[in-house]
Amino acid sequence: MLSLIEQVSYHILIVLLPFIVYHLFIREEKQFREKINSKLLYISLTILILTMSNPIEFSEGFLYDFRVIPILFLLLYGGVKPGITLIIIMFLFRFSIGGAGLYVTLINYTLLVLFFVVLTAKFQPYTLRRRLLVISLLCGFSSFNRMITLTITGQLDQLSFMFIFSILTWITLIILIFIIENLDKQIIFDKRIQSAERLNLVSQIAASVAHEVRNPMTSIKGFLQLIFQEKNLNESQYRYIEISLSELERAEDVINDYLSLAKPTSIEDFSELNVTAELHSMLDIITSYTNSNNIAIESNIQEGILTKGKKSEFKQAILNIMKNSVEAINKNGTLTVRAYQLKSNIYIEIADNGIGMSKEQVELLGTPYYSTKDKGTGVGLALTYKIIRDMKGKITVQSEKGVGTTFIIKLPFL
Repeated sequence: MLSLIEQVSYHILIVLLPFIVYHLFIREEKQFREKINSKLLYISLTILILTMSNPIEFSEGFLYDFRVIPILFLLLYGGVKPGITLIIIMFLFRFSIGGAGLYVTLINYTLLVLFFVVLTAKFQPYTLRRRLLVISLLCGFSSFNRMITLTITGQLDQLSFMFIFSILTWITLIILIFIIENLDKQIIFDKRIQSAERLNLVSQIAASVAHEVRNPMTSIKGFLQLIFQEKNLNESQYRYIEISLSELERAEDVINDYLSLAKPTSIEDFSELNVTAELHSMLDIITSYTNSNNIAIESNIQEGILTKGKKSEFKQAILNIMKNSVEAINKNGTLTVRAYQLKSNIYIEIADNGIGMSKEQVELLGTPYYSTKDKGTGVGLALTYKIIRDMKGKITVQSEKGVGTTFIIKLPFL
């Protein structure tokens, strides 16, 4: 029995230690784990080889190891392609070391993959509780298969050890889940710190430069307007002055956005905000813009939705998103706006069927200096994210290339 405990402890150690190293020093982001050459696959492969190279032999021909942990973990957090790649390597290694039970292993892991695909088709949006439930079901499925095999082969004396080993497998896997979830939270937190530092830098630049730039710009704009009133100008000169004035106005808008980012927001300045009325008002404003581009608007806004905030800032944030959606459609599309209350939260959904974005582009949204538009600065959306964040809200973006984009704004109900 002591020997069995030592062997089980060894297997727990070789599973946990590489993942702790992965958590502390590698810190791979979600999108990179889904690739075939991901570091998570290499870590899982290392664990797989170590645990299969020195299995626990309960009796002759019946071996136990923790191979299911790296396989199941990689399927859950790396995706199907890396997971199946690891399973193929496992079968090749299993074939090379020989022994009975190869076909049973093949059937079990094929069923496990199918079971995983069916249960976790929508795994990513799940809460941690639901993820743990999925993991528990998969572990239970694996244990049930092993129990059936032992019963058929008449190895009933192994059932008690098998149950203990299965429970330890489940506990080890749960520990790994919390390790990776903690890593994901740290990565998100680090990104928020970096974003906050960039915003702080933008604020400092805006405060020191904006006023210096505004004075000469105001003078130039004033003189151009005076020249524009002259009657001895030809058509080309009028057109050049119009272009210059419009570009100056665009530059002023950019400066104003930077100054808005620099301006601290006080919650004490917030008042009751009628989201329903403001959304209807903004739809009226955007309609003239959509009509000229032959874009239809579909809206479904619940009555009596209230929150706290500044009316002008809220309008600016929503209009920024609506304008971006319309520009993504370009022509002959549909802008959909929905707003509803669910429990203690308000949800505003602004969707378009435009060009869409990749996962990498979605990740960078709200970052100053990043924009998907040729002449964009990224400040508009950065300001939008800041306004919603100041209102204790959150913005989630769902997008697919060639399909469209949906902005989901979550705000607390008054």
